Amino acid sequence: MLASNTTALGRFARQVMTNGLPVVFLVNYLGFVFAYVTLKRSRHSRIRYIVLDGLLRSVVFVGVHILVYVLSADLFDSFGGDRTTALSVVGPTLERSFMFENISGVYLYALTPGAFIASLAVLSRPGNQTRGFVRVKAWQAAMLSSLIPIPVVTVLSIALNYVT
Repeated sequence: MLASNTTALGRFARQVMTNGLPVVFLVNYLGFVFAYVTLKRSRHSRIRYIVLDGLLRSVVFVGVHILVYVLSADLFDSFGGDRTTALSVVGPTLERSFMFENISGVYLYALTPGAFIASLAVLSRPGNQTRGFVRVKAWQAAMLSSLIPIPVVTVLSIALNYVT
């Protein structure tokens, strides 16, 4: 469909360039900055990092979507050029993204590799994580913590449905 319909291809490319790339880039960038700041502290709580990183990524993900949707209404006349309509569709769109019902699901799951890398860096202890059981536990914890934004974004989206 996209290959034969240049209008659809143009809109899809615009959506990826103006929504997908900025969302994934900003969320991962802030996540990496947060991991760097956490690692610079001599004493950091790994559990607090996992919780705050998941919340940070989720709130930024939803927030940037809201911003992009409103800007798209203004700049591209999306949603009939109506900001209120743009705001009202963010919740339902993101609510279904965890099941890949729309392209926002791709963006949501695209956060997990960056979250995994950042979490692994924070959860690994230099010097004693080089072998065995402890290293496996760090990998498992990093994998699980990288999935936190998926349910949190879903819950935030459901809450956004009630607000808008």
